[in-house]
Amino acid sequence: MAFTFSYGGEPSSVLIENWDSNQSDEQLGEYRRRRSLVFFDSETGLELQCVLTEYTDYPALEWVVSFENKGNDVTPVISDIHVADLTFSAKDPGNFILHYAAGSQAQITDFQPQTETLMPGQKKRFAPYGGRSSDGILPFFNLEKPDGTGVITGIGWSGQWETSFIIQDKKNVDFKAGMELASLVLYPGEKIRTPAMLLLFYNGDWIRGQNCLRRLLLTHFSPFFSGETTNPPVSASPHSSVSFEATTSANMIEGIKKISDNNLPVDTWWIDAGWYPCLDPKTGKRNWACGVGNWIVDPDRYPDGMKPVADVAHDRGFKFLLWFEPERVMPGTWMHDNHPDWILPPGEFPPEQQYQANDGFHLLDLGNSEALEWLKSKLSLMVDEIGIDVYRHDFNMYPLNYWRQRDSEQQQGLTEIRYVTGLYDFLDTLLDKHSNLVIDNCASGGRRIDFEMLRRSLVLWRSDLCWEPVAEQCATYGLSLWIPLHGVGSVSLDPYHFRSGMGSNFSLALNYYDDPSIWEPATKLLNEYIEIKHIFRGDFYPLTPYSTSRKVWIAWQFNRPDVGQGLIQAFRRSENDSTTKKIKLQGLQPDVHYELINFDTDSTLKITGHDLMEGGLELDMENCPDSLTIKYRYLK
Repeated sequence: MAFTFSYGGEPSSVLIENWDSNQSDEQLGEYRRRRSLVFFDSETGLELQCVLTEYTDYPALEWVVSFENKGNDVTPVISDIHVADLTFSAKDPGNFILHYAAGSQAQITDFQPQTETLMPGQKKRFAPYGGRSSDGILPFFNLEKPDGTGVITGIGWSGQWETSFIIQDKKNVDFKAGMELASLVLYPGEKIRTPAMLLLFYNGDWIRGQNCLRRLLLTHFSPFFSGETTNPPVSASPHSSVSFEATTSANMIEGIKKISDNNLPVDTWWIDAGWYPCLDPKTGKRNWACGVGNWIVDPDRYPDGMKPVADVAHDRGFKFLLWFEPERVMPGTWMHDNHPDWILPPGEFPPEQQYQANDGFHLLDLGNSEALEWLKSKLSLMVDEIGIDVYRHDFNMYPLNYWRQRDSEQQQGLTEIRYVTGLYDFLDTLLDKHSNLVIDNCASGGRRIDFEMLRRSLVLWRSDLCWEPVAEQCATYGLSLWIPLHGVGSVSLDPYHFRSGMGSNFSLALNYYDDPSIWEPATKLLNEYIEIKHIFRGDFYPLTPYSTSRKVWIAWQFNRPDVGQGLIQAFRRSENDSTTKKIKLQGLQPDVHYELINFDTDSTLKITGHDLMEGGLELDMENCPDSLTIKYRYLK
């Protein structure tokens, strides 16, 4: 079995042999086949179901395991649940190399690539920090084998997962994954699911494996509309000149009209936090964080509600994005005062999280069926009534201690399980009821990135360390090794800053109200970006080493063989002393001629793929810091 657990203190490998079982197969479209395997313990009434999805267009498997008590009594304790318990073997002995990445923690090293040669006898354990799935560590791992093959593992769980690699010897590595803590009984009628697992196998170097993962995630784990992967937005944000708490119906409508009248090439108007009643009782001033839990539009600033703002955006041809953080509940808000039975109070925290208790952070319990149904109904109604096109879902808390303090001794991990599955139910309901809705997954930046969230939402805001160009370059490099759709944007029209924030999506935050000098350069830079925007979802190749230093060049390549186009981005950082850099491109066809177009000089170069990959391309930048963007296309 690919999964193991203990039941009443006995290992599943022994027990399952005596349980009733059946299986079924189902074809899901052209490239997916679902296999269901069910085991039933007639003595206690426990039913175990493993649903495995095989992706026939990629060498990939995904599965999820669930447990249900169909008996009349409480089950024995289910513990040591490993949704993956496997040994990865190599044909030839040698060194196993593990590639992985840091998660997001609002640091310059967010998504920093990590590579480690594993030694026999070594154990590597990984888990996120505080209950958000990519807080500190990204839940994807690439195990490069010594025989020229490899396997990528992904954990689909937007909570506190755990995984380990135990190196037996030069040919075998044991791999386990699951929740960090789960030891529980099930009462009659109770059912739980566990984290989902993804395996992707590849041949060749590890970068080829990374690009197979990007393609798999784009094809099967990204939101789809009308049969196509969603096109992430190019947004205009007013918050460079209008603070969160200062937005009004009048100034939001004014901003929309300004960008429309000046033909700024964006497609979405972005309103972030603070549009609800958010008075801080301590200061008497508005503070966006104090009002989280008041999910009504502030009547003082929006006397006719938010719909007139969205209507103007739609009339001018823009989509409308609005921010929410429904999982956090602050003291004095509507949710806090009216439904204390729906929220989990703060308790004991590590010192670095103690502010959550000091500031009164409460957690809306998505595992509470009444709270969940209210939230689904409330937010769905707001999406309809306002006309929200992009629902921005933020989450600025560490939930783990809230969950564990709610658990009984007999059901450790159950609050987390109910909560995470409730989150998925909420997001799925929004998507089911609103066929064209885009969901943005923001959790203090990119702290909830896993494949279960990726299939439901986009990463429009990958880190709360924003607008610093070196940090943005590092985030693009690190995260692009793993997922295809992400980005941030810019608050500057300096090309070095602007290009550092490019990705599959982009948000531009400028003074749209009284600075007429912005329109021409903003339009030029946005048109440059829009011309290459579709290429960022292609294969990704690092062209220089990763570095946070300001003394280096950093460069990468995105390649779209399906459309015959590609992109080179290069940055000469502020303390670098070299005006030139030679790079060797990757993933090209050796015998094909390519035309390269430099966006700054408009110069073109025609050259073969062989020469670009073997001889390389000389880049030249006189200024420091500076940036360079080159688009290329295949010549037929």
